[in-house]
Amino acid sequence: MNVDVAVVGAGLVGGSFARALAPAGLNVVLVEPRLPRPLPAAGFDQRVYALNRHSRRFLEHCEIWPRLLPERVAPVREMRVFGDDASKIEFSAYRGGVPELASIVEEANLQQALRSALANQANLTLLTGIACTNARWSDALATLSLSDGRQIEARLVVAADGADSALRTAAGIATHIREYAQIGVVANFRAERAHRDTAYQWFSTHGVLALLPLPENQVSMVWSAPEAHAQVLLAADAEELARMVEQASRGVLGQLQTLGAPAGFPLRRMRAKRLIGPRLALIGDTAHNVHPLAGQGLNLGFGDAEALAAVLAGRGMESDSGAVSLLRRFERGRREDLLAMELVTDGLQALFDSNLPGIKWLRNAGLRLTDRVSPLKRLLVKRALG
Repeated sequence: MNVDVAVVGAGLVGGSFARALAPAGLNVVLVEPRLPRPLPAAGFDQRVYALNRHSRRFLEHCEIWPRLLPERVAPVREMRVFGDDASKIEFSAYRGGVPELASIVEEANLQQALRSALANQANLTLLTGIACTNARWSDALATLSLSDGRQIEARLVVAADGADSALRTAAGIATHIREYAQIGVVANFRAERAHRDTAYQWFSTHGVLALLPLPENQVSMVWSAPEAHAQVLLAADAEELARMVEQASRGVLGQLQTLGAPAGFPLRRMRAKRLIGPRLALIGDTAHNVHPLAGQGLNLGFGDAEALAAVLAGRGMESDSGAVSLLRRFERGRREDLLAMELVTDGLQALFDSNLPGIKWLRNAGLRLTDRVSPLKRLLVKRALG
């Protein structure tokens, strides 16, 4: 099989990139070893994302957003962030002049909408349940070997195969990694009090706790906790877990009812030293991981997909989709955004994880000051909206 672009990894970022290429007039193959996860039979998916306005526009342009089940999407119209004393900062969509600050969308809902959009795309071959087992690069082509014995020759390979990317390793692209010694614990709850489309976040000695609004007055918890405390959360029964979250959230939503067992995943920062190689581009988690405290990981991935698709669509007279000039244009266009978000998330994590004398006072004073300075709040809202 000979194509212009081979995308390895049909998750949310790889799949949306392939979809964004629809108007570009390129032959594309999309390789994914896993089947998309179905929507849960009851309740909501534990894995949810806070998508900003820019990501929503991208998904609308790709005709993915209209295919979401709207009754499973929750808006965020208010956000309240608390320090480890009485300090806090509040953000409002109304005061910011926008309909909402973000949209909370389940991973499974996104996957189903994405597959629906890809189903009848012209010039696209979707290979599901098939893995890429080997990759070789030459000056003219990249050759991928697949688990079913087939080979793909492509002018450009786009690696979207995750944080432990085999393609990135095969291409010899090194990474910078920082282990946070934290685990992200996720679970869903039904709340006694109405969340009123409000997202909450608490910074404390036990990590960063976020409660995100879901439909039907349910909330999604993401608790980025030190490993020892995370193990306590994961080992707790439903009643114990609910009481611990109630206490950590200062009872803001009243009594909580745990809906399903919690799950955990280790947290780290990872950044590939290069976003490109010969006939290769890295996007999404293959290129970078950031701390979830800002909720921007998938938004950054969608930014990668949009930027690379725009470069290829605007290639002009350049017939080679893997041309070095195109790849360099993509890398230059993404470096600033990626570095800025890494610095913000890494800095906040370090600030609220520190027990050095005076740091606690400084971070809480910073929250209070930011809440009082309207121009700074507007700048933060603008940045978060994308």
